[in-house]
Amino acid sequence: MPGANRWRNPEDDLPPDFEDNRDVHYDAIRQPQDPEKYIGALQKRLWEALTWFDTVLELGTTGGVDIVKRYGEPWIKVSPLGKQEEPENLVALKAEIERRWGTIDLIDILKEAEFATGFTGEFTSVATREAVPKAVLRRRLLLVLFALGTNMGIKRVAVTGKHGESEAVLRRVRHLFVNRTNLRAALARLVNATFAARDAAWWGEGTACASGLGEHRYSGYR
Repeated sequence: MPGANRWRNPEDDLPPDFEDNRDVHYDAIRQPQDPEKYIGALQKRLWEALTWFDTVLELGTTGGVDIVKRYGEPWIKVSPLGKQEEPENLVALKAEIERRWGTIDLIDILKEAEFATGFTGEFTSVATREAVPKAVLRRRLLLVLFALGTNMGIKRVAVTGKHGESEAVLRRVRHLFVNRTNLRAALARLVNATFAARDAAWWGEGTACASGLGEHRYSGYR
């Protein structure tokens, strides 16, 4: 991307001839070699920005930014942005999905993702022994993941629906099976299945992430 060289991390991408051609490399990123000049320019930009901010505060033209008190200390308040207009393509996509399949519950989407990928197989217990049948455990895991993912909470999920699972049982599954390692592995399986199934005519042949893990491969969030 044009201009991206300026923002590279010099510790990771320092040219091997940096010391011999320091002036050339500093010119390439348009920065002075004298640290005092660099600091002076930075301070100048900072004071100009603060002066401008002080002026618009007095004029009341900050667009919703204000200085208020919070717990007795000065606090910069930024008003939330208004609701943006929904893109036409997204409206059309939602309409087409509803036309084809009607209203789909999120739990059904999660269940279909499990049937397609088997991602709940990545959730292993931290206990030394578990005797829960696989089909029962899968149902409980989906309910727990739905509760956590939608922020409904396990208690609310337990009392809704006709799944027959108690809050105590779901909390036990949450405690024994749902942890960072298992979640990363499950996410990796879901994302890689998505990469493998995507239509190259729509999405192209390139990888969807720049992590250097190889085409159509993902190893989990950090």
